[in-house]
Amino acid sequence: MKQMAALSLVLPVLACSPAPTAGDPGAEAASPGPYAFDVQLTLTPRAAGKLVSTRERIIVAGMFWGAPSGAAKPAADEMGQIPLGEDFVEVAPENATVTVPAASFDPAQLPKVEGAPQVLVNVYSARKTHDDNLLSCGIYEGPVAMAQKQPVDIQCDLIYDENGEPLPSAPSPT
Repeated sequence: MKQMAALSLVLPVLACSPAPTAGDPGAEAASPGPYAFDVQLTLTPRAAGKLVSTRERIIVAGMFWGAPSGAAKPAADEMGQIPLGEDFVEVAPENATVTVPAASFDPAQLPKVEGAPQVLVNVYSARKTHDDNLLSCGIYEGPVAMAQKQPVDIQCDLIYDENGEPLPSAPSPT
């Protein structure tokens, strides 16, 4: 429960974080590893239309982590987790199945992890033509093995309407 409370504080920051550059781990064409999984990305027509008309792209981010084993607790990050790697996949603004390749997944860290490796999937606009994130998307956080069973369903809409007003489904801007 503490992790979910902490996650609710971090997610707005992640969605507002700068877009990765082409040199980031997992950017674009990385070969899938054994922890790879698919995301079924679905955009509302207004979200797809806005992104296409402004030539904006989308980032699908997969952040891998694990709960620290007893001896590894001092090595945990500020979230109390052992980082296992993160992938950023840039895609066109269209409904698609996107592979998160887990190219940056570090299996050498697994001995520090108790239980199964986890992944947080976050989707946001790439900030190529806009300074701010334009998308309000669902997330997935759970075992990598569960994400591998079937594509993770992530649906996205715009945060703001054409008049700059927050849409009812969008989180309040912070």
